[in-house]
Amino acid sequence: MRRKTAMSLTLLALSSSAVACQSGPTEREYAVPDTLCGVDVPEELYEPLFPPGSALHSWPSFGDFSEHSGSRYCVLSVDDEEIFRAEAMGYDDYADAISSRGLEMTEEDGTVVPGDHQAIVWPGVAMATVPCTIPGIAGANFIETLTIVLEAEHPGDDEESERVLSELIQPFMAATYDMVACQEHEAETNE
Repeated sequence: MRRKTAMSLTLLALSSSAVACQSGPTEREYAVPDTLCGVDVPEELYEPLFPPGSALHSWPSFGDFSEHSGSRYCVLSVDDEEIFRAEAMGYDDYADAISSRGLEMTEEDGTVVPGDHQAIVWPGVAMATVPCTIPGIAGANFIETLTIVLEAEHPGDDEESERVLSELIQPFMAATYDMVACQEHEAETNE
């Protein structure tokens, strides 16, 4: 009986070790960056987006683009799994951004986020938009509306995800707006 118990305990310990090895780190072993994709917002707003893991990679940064470019993007990954994507583009509206990004949601399913810019959030996704004219060549505008799309894998809980992204989207849009050479500065608000 003791031998069977000892063998069972040994097998249980080995299987627990194998599961622990397969599931990866249970703590964050990398430093949370000083900025989120080169956008200067308070760290406490974006820290919950970073899951346990050992290696963080970012490419490129919003700061890598010219101020005259309305388009910019950034992808963050932990241990080779994408955890966050930020994109600034000249989408005409939320439906255009949803379609272009291949997202499976509708504007009607989102929750409006009050603040200085039009913004909306769903679990794992937040968007904000503001009028922003950037002239292009031959008299045509490069963009007339600046739209930010944030996609986050963490936190995984829908309510927590919406809370975190709701707190982040307005400051992220404001800081990105300051990085872009918009010629129109008449933001509509959600109040």
